[in-house]
Amino acid sequence: MVDKDSLKMKYHKLGRKYKWLTLVIFICVLQITFNRNVNASPLTHRIAGYTQYDTSSDIAKEGWSQSDYAILAYGDNFPDALAAAPLAKKYNAPILLTKAQNLTPITKQTLQDLKVKSVYLVGGTAVVSLTVENQVKDLGINVTRLAGGDRYDTAIEIAKQLGDVQELSVVSGDDYADALSISPIAAQKNAPIILVPRDHLTNSIKNYLSSNNISHTYLIGTTEQINESVSTQFPNVERITGSDKYLRNVAVLNRFNSNFDSTKIFLATGNGFADALAGSAYAAAQTAPILLVDYDYNQTTGDYLNSKSSIITQINILGGDVIMPSALVQKYLYPSSQETLQGLSYTASEIAKKFNPSIVNIEVSDSNGIPIASGSGYIIDSTGKIATNYHLIKDAYSANVKTKDGKIFDVLKVLAYDSKQDLALLKIDATGLQPVTLGDSDKIGTGDKIYTIGNPSGKDDTMSDGIISTKSEVIDGASYIQISASISSGTSGGVLVNEQAEVIGTTTVDMAGGQNLYLSTPINLLKPMLTQDINQTLAQLPRESSPTPEQTKKTDQEFAAYLNSQYGVMPIAGKSVRFTWKVNDYKSGVSDISFHGMMNSADYGNWIQIINANARADIMLYFAQINNDIAENYPGKSFSGSVLYQDYYPYFASPQFPPNDVTFAGDGKWLVKHTIVSFYDLYKLNTSEPRVNVAD
Repeated sequence: MVDKDSLKMKYHKLGRKYKWLTLVIFICVLQITFNRNVNASPLTHRIAGYTQYDTSSDIAKEGWSQSDYAILAYGDNFPDALAAAPLAKKYNAPILLTKAQNLTPITKQTLQDLKVKSVYLVGGTAVVSLTVENQVKDLGINVTRLAGGDRYDTAIEIAKQLGDVQELSVVSGDDYADALSISPIAAQKNAPIILVPRDHLTNSIKNYLSSNNISHTYLIGTTEQINESVSTQFPNVERITGSDKYLRNVAVLNRFNSNFDSTKIFLATGNGFADALAGSAYAAAQTAPILLVDYDYNQTTGDYLNSKSSIITQINILGGDVIMPSALVQKYLYPSSQETLQGLSYTASEIAKKFNPSIVNIEVSDSNGIPIASGSGYIIDSTGKIATNYHLIKDAYSANVKTKDGKIFDVLKVLAYDSKQDLALLKIDATGLQPVTLGDSDKIGTGDKIYTIGNPSGKDDTMSDGIISTKSEVIDGASYIQISASISSGTSGGVLVNEQAEVIGTTTVDMAGGQNLYLSTPINLLKPMLTQDINQTLAQLPRESSPTPEQTKKTDQEFAAYLNSQYGVMPIAGKSVRFTWKVNDYKSGVSDISFHGMMNSADYGNWIQIINANARADIMLYFAQINNDIAENYPGKSFSGSVLYQDYYPYFASPQFPPNDVTFAGDGKWLVKHTIVSFYDLYKLNTSEPRVNVAD
């Protein structure tokens, strides 16, 4: 049985560019300039904050210096807020976002800065609590809550605030993209956004239709989303459709082309609602369209933008570089270069150089501040978002991140995690970091060339190459990419990179039948986490209850094979020392479980050189990782480790040590010049907290 949680390893890699690559890029630039020389490139302007709450506040402050009104909506889910854009337009109000239980500080500050007098709070108390409502009232602001029994009723309550209307905008209540597409034009036309189920109308919708004289209905979506039995109940329906949300988005923009000021356009991700929702009020105020963008270049979206290239003077980008990468924006600005750029591959050394500043080392510690494990991570954005493996941090109470320039940052909080897929997103207080470029893991294929990069020590990266063995491997319900590139000890949380120097996965390791499985979690599973913020410290993460000894994950024999495969060679300070690991080969003292790593006697000289190189910290970290793996596989126990070399015994210390490594030193003592690493169960502590006390 494969058990994902039992493992702890990853890998690493590097990349760099040579002078010939500079020539290729230079040629691309000439081509771009030639193809667009008749039109000046539009000004790109990014409106972004650290979270969706910050971004909505930044949008509000850019669009309004003062506003009597504001719309306040729940920022972590879409249904109730989707219909808010026409209401925002009516009152010339920004749309701000809040958490469910407390008014977000940045939102509170923005309400005060804009001198808001009245707030329309969208959604029931289950999504925006009475606490939030009272916190707004405490600012001296009037609050009107618009809420119904469900998302459909809430949309109707918002529609009632718009007064007499002649037109409606109808969208599915099961997704957000179509509502975001129509929101700027719905706001301009004072056409309420009505959310509907797929195959019926709610009573609140029927009552609203009967009490209003509607002359025209814009229905956005396919018959699979909103079937004809629903469509026929609206007056004079004009269905605007497309096979996916991006095609429908472009169809909406083309249909209402004459209603927009096409000199400006807003770009927002189509894979999240928050930024486009907040931006819809600003876009409506500017009579500008919102163009939804996928994770990667979409030809239909690109064709639309290119058709407007002679008109557009400013592109407003909603959201940070993580969800709206600058590289992706450049692809849309210069579509003629796509064929050349997509065919560009990098050598291993180029990739190593390219990723060198973006791979980090992460050391995690227990509640006593003692290091228990280390692994790799990588920089997601310049403001301190770090991706790694969940298994690396799940038992940690604190952690620090070491960047390639030697700086060490404390982990402030956990932004998001997925224990099933072994992913975690951390936050450090840093700026000016070099982020990686994210690729599209859906576009990989079996046999594709790949590289893995990690940083086990905080110094030099480690890189392996190979191919994709299986593009979709399911283990214990989790989806992975299986690769042939090896993933070595201490590189947990590194990157899987394609030949275009794009990250397509986060590396991890598992075991099956005593054999290592080198795996990677697809990068597309990380992308939805990039806008989350659970705002928890490491110490606040849920702790698994201590399993019973019967839940040990590998047998002694299997675990010995694991130790030999992952820790058979210790590379430190430019030297390598080989170990042979055994589990419970003999008992020692009161411990009922023991682990011994016997150094190859031929490497004793290397060991002494490592000791003399003042590499004690690296040795400690290496053995601390082993101690952590032992504690993972033998839950409910605590372990301590020791390193013995040049030790004296009052007896001939064999068979513990090879006879040739034991010499009589006189005075009744025997000298052992053979290094052994030992770990023992500290059963008397009666605690499951792994302890590390590796000492010579």
